[in-house]
Amino acid sequence: MRCSATARKDAGDAFLDFLAKECQIDRERILSYELTVYPTDAPCLLGAKQEFLSASRLDNMTSVYACLEGILHGKSADGIQCIALFDNEEVGSCTKQGADSMALPNILMRLYSSLGYGQDAYFADLARGFLLSLDVAHALHPNAPEKADLTNIPCLGGGVTIKAACSQAYAGDAEAIAVTKALCQAHAIPYQMFLNRSDMRGGSTLGSMLSANMPMRAMDVGAAILAMHSARETMARADQGALERLVTVFFSR
Repeated sequence: MRCSATARKDAGDAFLDFLAKECQIDRERILSYELTVYPTDAPCLLGAKQEFLSASRLDNMTSVYACLEGILHGKSADGIQCIALFDNEEVGSCTKQGADSMALPNILMRLYSSLGYGQDAYFADLARGFLLSLDVAHALHPNAPEKADLTNIPCLGGGVTIKAACSQAYAGDAEAIAVTKALCQAHAIPYQMFLNRSDMRGGSTLGSMLSANMPMRAMDVGAAILAMHSARETMARADQGALERLVTVFFSR
């Protein structure tokens, strides 16, 4: 035990020496630090027809890029259009700037106030509004098919994934699903359904948190990927294009 503890102490001392040298300060001035390791390998295309994309942090850069493309190229000139890109999603969103906070509702309320509208107008527009919550979905994994729902199995290349869960971990109801499907059908955007198995605990998304804090009809959608949360994730290139088209037509209504 003594040797093990000494080895750990020596390793910690060596890292503090390295950190002090990098920061050009005395080691004694370092009271605490945080260390995050990132994979830096470049993304690549793979598959017989280069139809797949392998990269780090597809969750959730796919959604961020689709949001930006959609609001930049959407044609709508009516109402308020906005995208919200939150911090701390993977650690629960319970921070002052996370999705499970009052950050976005407060920003929208102040925006309404600056435009000369009161609280009643804000609440009325929330009730009439629609929120697309974008996050990736678990595609059917060939090594773990038992994890998938028996009748709703999203695959790579199947288009936008519309996500639902009986536990309400995902935002959405029958009307929101119908609206999203209608948008896809009207613009020839491929889509597929994902249902989390009711006998297995699944993940959650920002949509359910946001719609609880600012009651607005919402729908969870995203691109299906393999190896979610691993250092290297895989998706179909075509699914990204479908997701971007959906967000663009959403901002064009």
